[in-house]
Amino acid sequence: MSKYRRILIVAALVAAGLLLLVAAAFGLDRFVHSGEVLRNVEVAGIDLSGLNEEAAIAALLTFEDSLAETPAPFTVAGVAIDLDPMSVGFNLDETSALDSAFQTGRQGSIAGQFGWWTSHLLSAESLPIDATLDEDALDQVLAEWDNDLITDHPSPGDVILVDGTPVASYPTPGIEIDREASAGVVMDSLLSTARIPQALPTRSVAPPLTDTHIDAAVASATRMLAGPVTLSRDDPVAQVVFATADLIEAFETELVLEPQPVLLLGFSSEVVSSVLEPLRAELEVPPVDARFEFGDDDSVSIVPGRPGTVIDSDLAAAALETAALTVSRAGELPFEDGADPEVTTEALEAMGVTGLVSEATTSHPCCQPRVANIHLFADIVFGTIVLPGESLSLNELVGERTSELGFEPAPTIIRGKIVDTVGGGVSQFATTFYNAVFWGGYEDVTHTPHSYYFSRYPEGIEATISWPLPNLEFRNDTEAAVLIKTEYDDTSITVKFFGDNGGRSVEGEVSDRYNFTEPTTDYIANDALEPGKQKVNVEGRSGWSVTVTRTITERDGTVREENWVVRYKAQPWEIQVHSCMIPPGDPGHTGEDCPVPETTTTLAPPTTTTMPTTSTTVGG
Repeated sequence: MSKYRRILIVAALVAAGLLLLVAAAFGLDRFVHSGEVLRNVEVAGIDLSGLNEEAAIAALLTFEDSLAETPAPFTVAGVAIDLDPMSVGFNLDETSALDSAFQTGRQGSIAGQFGWWTSHLLSAESLPIDATLDEDALDQVLAEWDNDLITDHPSPGDVILVDGTPVASYPTPGIEIDREASAGVVMDSLLSTARIPQALPTRSVAPPLTDTHIDAAVASATRMLAGPVTLSRDDPVAQVVFATADLIEAFETELVLEPQPVLLLGFSSEVVSSVLEPLRAELEVPPVDARFEFGDDDSVSIVPGRPGTVIDSDLAAAALETAALTVSRAGELPFEDGADPEVTTEALEAMGVTGLVSEATTSHPCCQPRVANIHLFADIVFGTIVLPGESLSLNELVGERTSELGFEPAPTIIRGKIVDTVGGGVSQFATTFYNAVFWGGYEDVTHTPHSYYFSRYPEGIEATISWPLPNLEFRNDTEAAVLIKTEYDDTSITVKFFGDNGGRSVEGEVSDRYNFTEPTTDYIANDALEPGKQKVNVEGRSGWSVTVTRTITERDGTVREENWVVRYKAQPWEIQVHSCMIPPGDPGHTGEDCPVPETTTTLAPPTTTTMPTTSTTVGG
């Protein structure tokens, strides 16, 4: 055999050996990472290499927490402002990102997977992560910023009254936040850890009306307010004179953009109604609404309504507008005999409410400010009817909790801290309400569990609420209406749903706890304490996740299963120490020497414990 041929054989053997070695390394790497994310795989810059599902989701959840708890800075027309990500419902899709991470490098043929492996020995595959925002909440925030931060607002033009005389307010162009473009800027900023101030785009806005439109409207308004207007009728005999001062008080305008821009002139039905008030007692027999009545045995019946005879304020306002533009300045007073009530007996009968479908009760300590808030919240919700196919949003129904409405300051969880807010503590009602939704088998549109676990609530099957987010909303996906009854005493709140859910049955299950996390420690400087001593404000508690499963069986045997992953965060220790004792790495670390060095010790938080089994009285 020639020397050249021997060299070729040796080279071939070496190449084959190297190939086998690389193939063995590839196989070993796959074996080692079985059930784990492959090496050099990142999601949004977070290295998930070698992590199993539990560890990977924990890393992504920690990343989400860091983004959600850090305000994002923006500028609007040169004015700086911060956005709380939680206020716009910022949420990462960890599940989809984790699926992509586990699939990366494992798809396609063996040859293709081998190629991916070799090409990523020294370089990482960076995967994106999707996020969602609550569009309505973001639109509300941008509307507030538009109103508060932009001085050059566009004006559509209007007719204003100066000492009772119509005067033109001509249209002017202006600028406003470009909502569509800004949504993308906000999302990109919230997904970035850099938190560099971003300028929100604005756009020029041309007014929808012209000076000619406004001049014509001023001329019409001048005729409408030229003198008194009389509305009258013969059967029954009635007459009311609207003085010029009444017309001026009732005058109103409304800009309508479709099908074409126009400024409508008219009179307020509320003011018209107040002028008509003296006639009502003499001429009207008000209709009576039909209503549901609850029995002590949880039965429900209908108390019939009855028709009446009324002066219709809306029709009277329209008649007044027409008469004010005539030469005679007179018109007919609208009168409705046999007027149906707003809620008729027939309407309630058609709702199909047959009896109690579901109920839930939770308990709480007596006599705290939060209890008054819970009771007020329950009073507002009492008697609410949700028609088939309709959704009920608790925040939309109750509105913002304010002291003017009677709500009191009480503890609330805000960005992981328990602080007093007006209307705090009503999550007790939200959890009770959510359980009625859950066990009634109704569609869950949106709910948010507490960030920390509270033992007074059913684990996993609970909800929190605040203004404007998080919200609680459900849809009545049955063929009968849902009638809501609330009951309470000093130590409990009950929510009952009456209706007919079509005979569906509901089963619920909560998994064992998993994906445990341990609390961090927040140090608070208190130089009144001696070095080496500490005062615990808040005891740290472990966090974990559970999976909630709801199984709904319809009357025809159809079964559907729903699953929710509920994650409870670890609640940090909050400890007061002398400023010299705050450890390196903590934001409050000063590096100063302690006044009494010989007593200086390294502080550590108390031994981590899981959530106590007794009820607490703060937050939610």
